[in-house]
Amino acid sequence: MKSLLAIFCLRSIARIMVLFAIMQPLCGHAQIKPMVKKGQTRAVVIGVAKYQNPNITALQFTDADAKAFAKYLRSPAGGTIAEDNIKLLTNEQATQGQMAMALTWLMQESQEGDQAIIYFSGHGDVETTTMMNFGYLLTYDAPASTYMAGGAFPINYLEAIVQTLTAQKNVAVLLITDACHAGKLAGSAVNGTQATAQALTAQFANAAKILSCQPNELSQESTIWGGGHSVFTYYLIDGLIGLADNNHDNKVSMLEIRRYLEDNVPPAVAPKSQIPLISGNMALHLSTVDPKSLAALIASRNNPTEVATADVALKAGGKETVKPADTLTMARFRQALKDKHLLYPKEGSAYALYQLIKSKSDIADAQNQMRNDLVAGLQDEAQQAINAYLAGNPQELKRRWSYDTTYLHYPEYLAKAAEIVGPQHFLYTDLKAKQLYFEGLNMRLAAEQDKNNVAGFDNAIQRQELVLSLAPNAAYAYNELGLLSRRKKAYEKSLEYFNKAIELTPTWAMAQTNLCAIYNDLDQYDNAILHCNLALAADSSFALAWHNRGVVFDAKGDFPQAINCFNKALSFDPDYPTTYYMLGNAYYLSGNKEKAEENWNRCIQLDPKGRFSSTSWNNLAEIAAENNDFKAALERFDQAIAVKPDYVLALFGKAKTLGALGKKEASLEVLAIALEKGFKIKDDILSAPELEKVRAMDTFSALMKRYFPE
Repeated sequence: MKSLLAIFCLRSIARIMVLFAIMQPLCGHAQIKPMVKKGQTRAVVIGVAKYQNPNITALQFTDADAKAFAKYLRSPAGGTIAEDNIKLLTNEQATQGQMAMALTWLMQESQEGDQAIIYFSGHGDVETTTMMNFGYLLTYDAPASTYMAGGAFPINYLEAIVQTLTAQKNVAVLLITDACHAGKLAGSAVNGTQATAQALTAQFANAAKILSCQPNELSQESTIWGGGHSVFTYYLIDGLIGLADNNHDNKVSMLEIRRYLEDNVPPAVAPKSQIPLISGNMALHLSTVDPKSLAALIASRNNPTEVATADVALKAGGKETVKPADTLTMARFRQALKDKHLLYPKEGSAYALYQLIKSKSDIADAQNQMRNDLVAGLQDEAQQAINAYLAGNPQELKRRWSYDTTYLHYPEYLAKAAEIVGPQHFLYTDLKAKQLYFEGLNMRLAAEQDKNNVAGFDNAIQRQELVLSLAPNAAYAYNELGLLSRRKKAYEKSLEYFNKAIELTPTWAMAQTNLCAIYNDLDQYDNAILHCNLALAADSSFALAWHNRGVVFDAKGDFPQAINCFNKALSFDPDYPTTYYMLGNAYYLSGNKEKAEENWNRCIQLDPKGRFSSTSWNNLAEIAAENNDFKAALERFDQAIAVKPDYVLALFGKAKTLGALGKKEASLEVLAIALEKGFKIKDDILSAPELEKVRAMDTFSALMKRYFPE
């Protein structure tokens, strides 16, 4: 494929096909000269069938399509492109970070007169009608919503890359996309797949395009095409090998591939309509026919037992060029990346090893590869933490709530990645925005651990506002501002921020769940339940949404409903101590003390030193005291105080229990501690029957006058 430009194959949104980048922008109906191959051809080929987030519909053969296309490029039929001139990323390899740096490699290596091929096959989506001008290609680590938070590759990034290649470097670019697949996606309600297809159709002024279908159509894939391919890629490869060579001049032009695809794709998927969309210079020379490859293909098509797409025709492949490098250091670098040993500890880290290679002037190619791999690794690691939070992963939420110190590394990862790529790179602003997000998050988490850190929340708010100055549609920053406003009890402001997050990402269960909590704070129970229901409509397995819904019913006094919700939450996250605590309360208030004790004990077992452990011990002590088991009550009050020494309710409960046992002096001593630490309910002290004999003591009156002067 001697003159093939840059191929990009998108799959799930509305399969869009080849975009051939033209050297000069079109001006009216000006003629564009046929492309003549002068330099090298390089390709980035991406196919995502299986997504990390299970809420994104898996595809069948998009990864197989990408592999088949890369195989075609390596074959004589595709121009025998060298192995090290092709970046093939499929499934878990095809993260946003890896895709971005593969395309960076394409920009770094391409020189004037070269050809660049970009092929993407996978899902495409847009979340809301207000974001229709954007569009995303969903890479492996795409979240199920909130694409702006990363893990999805924005179409405008792709346009910037194509512009750099065509306008600045005078590189011919062929872009092939197959991204119009059906599936459960965040933008399904607003035809997000079709909107992304439309964005791909409308943009890339300097590129010729071959799209897998029209914007209002869907791409089809099945085992009937080569044992498992999309109809588009199946016939595209066949046509490029030579079946599209209608005039038998041993060349395949844009016009010929358009006619071949239009003739073969629609009948193959009837009665469903799928008409590939090809635009650009119709005289453009795409491939040169290799007679042996074409003969093998025709023979395989005439043999019904052959099912592999053009496999017979694609035997020979380009070979990888061995380039000089420090092989030992490179091996250590690759192992450090695999082990997530990115920056720390510094000795032997991927960054430290990159610095060693960076100082050597004779291996520029190895340096660029290490640079790109390091940036992708740093970005991917931070993205995993973002994605886990976006999905409401229970383990991730626990990490945040406990202020896991690994969070301190994420801003450094992103800052270092931004420093390495530099301010001119298309990723730079996004990396800086996420760096600021994690800095603000760490400030909030630290402030939640330290009650004296009053300025922590304000500093965190400033960081998130800076995020929005760089990324105005960052729903994750609006969500964080909503949480910060709640911490400051600015509930109306919190509502504003959460509603903005939901406006940008209406299917984000986390934002809906947080809004539920705010409405519960405001005693607006119907609104609270509405938004918890919306969260569960987006993700019925979201434990926190079930928990918050239970909290609302508990506040309303509807304990059977609360119990049902809490049990649902535990079915999805059986290790969340707070839910056991709340479930114990609901059982107690509904009269089932046995179940209440069972759940409070489970809360303590899961988190012996946690926030609700002391409260659970206190509740268990109160039940023991109600049953006149004062020995057990004292033991449990002591446990509560051991966890939380300033827990005045437990101290007061212990004082009452000692009074019931006739230990007046000890009771008065503990009561004094409770008052010293802030117990202020005078009526309870004066009315508690357990303290009757204590109140008769001379020292009691003096104690009361000290803390409750007339």
